[in-house]
Amino acid sequence: MKRTLLLAVALAAAAQTAAGATTVAEVKKKGVLILGTDPTFSPFEFKDKTGQITGFDIDIALAVAKDLGVKLQIQAVGFGALMPQSVTSGRVDMAMSGITITDERAKVVSFSAPYYRSAQVFIVKGGNPDKFNWPSDVKGKTIGVQANTTGQFVADDVLKSKGAVLKVYDDFAAGLADIRAGRIAALVGDAPTVTDLQKRLPGQFARAGKDLAAEDYGMVFAKNSDLAAAANKTLARLKASGEYQKLLDRWIVQK
Repeated sequence: MKRTLLLAVALAAAAQTAAGATTVAEVKKKGVLILGTDPTFSPFEFKDKTGQITGFDIDIALAVAKDLGVKLQIQAVGFGALMPQSVTSGRVDMAMSGITITDERAKVVSFSAPYYRSAQVFIVKGGNPDKFNWPSDVKGKTIGVQANTTGQFVADDVLKSKGAVLKVYDDFAAGLADIRAGRIAALVGDAPTVTDLQKRLPGQFARAGKDLAAEDYGMVFAKNSDLAAAANKTLARLKASGEYQKLLDRWIVQK
């Protein structure tokens, strides 16, 4: 998909300031794997009642750290700063936050193999009182997107040309608040987010129209870091042992 010129410039600048790839040897030497994540993306990463960051992504990162023989240290980073700056600057060793694998991002960071297939969908107020639908009904409608996400990128490419007015949020929760208040017709988000919202907040939110785009999530590392290969080994182990399916059942699958 296309990307804005501003994003391309930002990615190029991040690449130029990168301090070099973090290696498996370096991580083992310091005894800690530092994970950057935006803990506002339940059920992938969020703060529980005690304030601890937990979720599907966190459990996978814990498994990577365990296989490396180190502890996992979690840093909460807003998504706008998380990708790619936190990784390319060396602030964190890896990033996970439902981050979509794209060719543009892969120019400056290294991705693991895909660990989850998702989709960009439209979130509306429960019952869809405005009768929002995609692709037939976007002209003149205000649609929310979160800054620096693939939801924003695809919305810029597809929805603007069809007459939609985009409202950009730094905080996804602010977009949800505007949905509740009826200030926007829909909010673009990841499919598992809708399912999680419907479970936690019955009747408040719904999914509307067709999916906007399909996408794969990946773990993110410094460019050419051998940590990506190590993460792939962990992912393969989790799938072969059945642990990956157990994590899906725990965090994602709604029964």
